[in-house]
Amino acid sequence: MPPIRVIVVSSPSDLLATGIKAAVESEPRDVMALLGGDVVAPEDVEPLVQSLPPATPCAIFVVQNENETYGALARDAAQWLDDSENIVVLRGTVGEDHVEIAARNVSMERLLSAVRNLLDPDASASIYAPTHEPMTQGNDATHSGRPFLHAATAWIHTVLHEASGRLFDSSADDSVSVKLAAVADWIQARPPHTALLAGNENVADADLALQQALAEADRTEPLARLLYALSLDMLEIRIFLLAFGPELDPRYQRWISLLMDDAGRRVGTYGLFAELLGAPSDVSGHLASSGRLSSWRLFGTMAGAVPSADEPLRLDAPLRRWLLGANGGLTDDPPLRSILIPAAWLGARLLEAPSDIERAERLMARLRCNGKMWLLLNSDDSATWRALVEKGSEHAGIEPIRVSLARLADVAEADADDAGMRLARLARLTGRPLVLDATGLDDGNGIDERLRLFLRALEHVGRHIAIITANPARIAAHLGTGVYEIEEDMPSGTIRASALQSAAQVACASFTDEGAEALANLFPLQIDGLDRASRLASARPLSHDDEASQRIRFIAACNEIAAEGASGLAQRIEPTFDLDDLVLPQDRKEQIEEIVSNIRFAPKVLEGWKFRDQLPYGLGVTSLFHGPSGTGKTMAALAVAHRLGVQVLRIDLSRLVSKYIGDTEKNIDRIFLEAQHTGAALLIDEADGLLARRGEVKDAHDRYANIETSYLLQRMEGHEGLVILTTNLRQNIDPAFLRRLRFIIDFPRPDAAAREAIWRRCLPEESHDLDDAMFRQLARKIELTGGSIRQITLRAAFIAAAANSTIGPAHITRASRAEYAKLGIPAIDLNLGEGARAA
Repeated sequence: MPPIRVIVVSSPSDLLATGIKAAVESEPRDVMALLGGDVVAPEDVEPLVQSLPPATPCAIFVVQNENETYGALARDAAQWLDDSENIVVLRGTVGEDHVEIAARNVSMERLLSAVRNLLDPDASASIYAPTHEPMTQGNDATHSGRPFLHAATAWIHTVLHEASGRLFDSSADDSVSVKLAAVADWIQARPPHTALLAGNENVADADLALQQALAEADRTEPLARLLYALSLDMLEIRIFLLAFGPELDPRYQRWISLLMDDAGRRVGTYGLFAELLGAPSDVSGHLASSGRLSSWRLFGTMAGAVPSADEPLRLDAPLRRWLLGANGGLTDDPPLRSILIPAAWLGARLLEAPSDIERAERLMARLRCNGKMWLLLNSDDSATWRALVEKGSEHAGIEPIRVSLARLADVAEADADDAGMRLARLARLTGRPLVLDATGLDDGNGIDERLRLFLRALEHVGRHIAIITANPARIAAHLGTGVYEIEEDMPSGTIRASALQSAAQVACASFTDEGAEALANLFPLQIDGLDRASRLASARPLSHDDEASQRIRFIAACNEIAAEGASGLAQRIEPTFDLDDLVLPQDRKEQIEEIVSNIRFAPKVLEGWKFRDQLPYGLGVTSLFHGPSGTGKTMAALAVAHRLGVQVLRIDLSRLVSKYIGDTEKNIDRIFLEAQHTGAALLIDEADGLLARRGEVKDAHDRYANIETSYLLQRMEGHEGLVILTTNLRQNIDPAFLRRLRFIIDFPRPDAAAREAIWRRCLPEESHDLDDAMFRQLARKIELTGGSIRQITLRAAFIAAAANSTIGPAHITRASRAEYAKLGIPAIDLNLGEGARAA
């Protein structure tokens, strides 16, 4: 496609025209090219248009001051649009914030997109393209396709013309003068309690025409929709239209200035409009009793009350933008910006099961019903409700209005009612379903009073409203006498397992149904987290293009998403050891593998076989690993987590225990919540420090120490994940804890065979030159635990590396003596060389 030719028209040239010219010149020449070399005068446009080659796209920017008219140019523009499908005409007014676009060929996507981006590259101004019809003289371009707006403008014109016409006498010398007699009659002679235009036949005819046009109006037309949706009566409609008039034609501003006897005032007052339409006292009384004009925030100067007589009636800015054609005019409302959620909630694309789609469609159908029903969508899994809303909206072809109630904390208490009314107005005018998300709603900063005022204002929506909440009792307390229904039939576990399958498939990974269910249990990510994990995994390259690598990549992404927002009270560890790395007696290894099975098959046993009904608490798997230091307790805990594919939260006692009363319990709660939300395994090393026997209370310290211990016991019972405790001193642990542990596994000191296996695992084959006899000798002579053996091999490796050789007997001997010294054990004479030959 050839570059777009651009003509900038203005007389005289001004900053807006110059800015458009500069923007065009900054564009690549293969995209846009300026014709005429500069801003051109109206009379120079026709030759430039005629010089264009056939089928060349052209954008004509007409920049005018608000007092200037371009009647001839408008007629020419209409002719150009008729003659060519490749011309678009844009008319902008200096000092206003909109541009009208007229184009014959609405399929010119590249052209229209380019001129929009040119006019508003940073989205700092609105562009109104309400009709895509040819521009004609006067306001016809604004009214094309909007018959009721045209009829309303005709009524405004008649009323203001007849009112201002009473002041003028143009019979002499073609001049215009004010008739003092008319002014006197206006001020004094007119009977009280009558309208200024009472008895005027032209106004009476215009009133009838307006009512007829309203009865026949298409309610999708914004102005007609507003009047019907907000249930305004005819007096309120007339007041509103008179206030709307100055936005439609500069002539109406001048007539209002004359009627106000003040050239500087271009917006009419409430008193003037009341005088035009009836007895001012009667009009005031009617509007005060109705309250609709003020409650719906139709005017920027009305704060919920009937204005004073001299108060200007200026249309509310977001409402004005919407009426003039801006689709986002109502949502770009300052009181609503902080609480509206513009982007779609994640997770809907993962709901593919027919039952989920049917549920979503049923929910959306209820939200589109008229009435005053509150639907409290109750579940701890709020993301699934949000995804169902998005799925239902997708199938209904309508976008919901998403609101975060937690963000009411950023709204001043005095503004909560205003925000609620504006939101109700948005819902009424757009017909979009309203969904409030109470996730993260706290108890501080007077949020409850804000919530009460906000919800009370929303009673005016007139349709069912959904509130996603995990605490329906709290929300219901603020609904007053409002009718509400609690929906809590949410099979979130089943939906999450299905969503995990879909998320894995998006990331090119696949799991069996049983594997997906187990993963959903391991990673308690809500559906939006699974959606994010699938996107994260898809964005990363694969080390190997096989199913195993794809699954590993997806699981790693789930781990990363789950780890977001870590508290810092625990060390997060990515486990690397596997169960095959453990050197333990066979019965101990079987018990450890049983822990893995208890986690993996929990959904089947607890949900499928209904064992959950018999276990009010203790649904998680809590295990105690005890034995001498270095026997592999921590390594075994990491191996269990690795086999399950989860991370480990290792509790740091120095951060967990606080000297301040109550802080330790808060820290414990945060740790367990973090483990629950991320699916991580909790590892409490040296658990006897936290789980010590509760003793006799002799002072306040003992009392609060016992409270902390009891709270940890209570929190462990309620946790549904994996908790592993390790200790060297089982005898110091409170028996109340031992009774509640599902597994208690003793880690013995390794015998000679076990020590030999440990030596072989700790020394990679390429790192040493030891033979089988040497390994047997090491196992017999060095009677240390696996932890100490690992330290010896690591130290020997560095000694050998410094000597530029592989690990040999001398390096092992030197490292062993250092380890014995560190442990405070007398060194032994190893004689590894002779021992090896003897073996």
